Amino acid sequence: MPLGVHTSIAGGLCKSVERAVSLGCDAMQMFGRNPRAWAWSPVSETDAALFRSKREEALLWPVAIHTTYLINLSAPDDVIFDKSVFLFKKELETAERLGADYLVTHLGSPGEMGRDFALRRILSALKETASAGLGKKTRVLLENTAGGGSGFGSSLADIGRIIEGASAFGLDAGLCYDTCHGFAAGYDMRTRDDVESLVKGIDKETGFKNLKLMHLNDSKGELNSRLDRHEHIGKGRIGIDGFAILLNHPKVLKTPLILETPKKTEGDDPMNLATIKRIIGEA
Repeated sequence: MPLGVHTSIAGGLCKSVERAVSLGCDAMQMFGRNPRAWAWSPVSETDAALFRSKREEALLWPVAIHTTYLINLSAPDDVIFDKSVFLFKKELETAERLGADYLVTHLGSPGEMGRDFALRRILSALKETASAGLGKKTRVLLENTAGGGSGFGSSLADIGRIIEGASAFGLDAGLCYDTCHGFAAGYDMRTRDDVESLVKGIDKETGFKNLKLMHLNDSKGELNSRLDRHEHIGKGRIGIDGFAILLNHPKVLKTPLILETPKKTEGDDPMNLATIKRIIGEA
């Protein structure tokens, strides 16, 4: 069960690897660029080769890159949609150049246009991505959301439809399940029965073989609150027992784990990593 955190790229992409190693991580996630800007520039082959070398030396697996916050693959505005698809493809190019295993993306918001519109938009974006020859070296993972406002992607059934639809044009997409987002969207995991129901739901709606990564976050919000507020493991509304049951479930045992818990002090990541390591093997 590889375990890591989302690390900063401040000072250069290779710094993210160094930070993961210093925390004793087996896996890592990072942004491939500034997550709050539309401007894009390619990663040089020198920097990419250095990153790949550092990553290989550190024996990190998997390495995931998270897309920037501005990308909206279900945007109703054509200008925003086109900019989003362009940037999504460029970020996938970067991920493949860096040798990343996964590119994790949110599915955006269709505004008032609704679910069916969002499904068509996202599949159109992924079809264009596949037509460009992308998504073969780095697998695209669709992250579930908390479901607040008009955000799309809180339903595992909807994510499953996108995974199935993308396969029709040769894009092998998968699921990144976020525990805080799922809980906020109504997927409980506080008891054994809850976890069993969640595991069966993932298998039914997306195919469990397509679950490639988990974001581990406790939740500040209540069940079905639609509130996307991450909390330290065991200090939120899910609680330590829920994580222990989930992570020790036979179907989850080999799933790579990435922490996206709050980072207010230098001790926060080590604290959450230690908590997860402690509860793996406990139920």
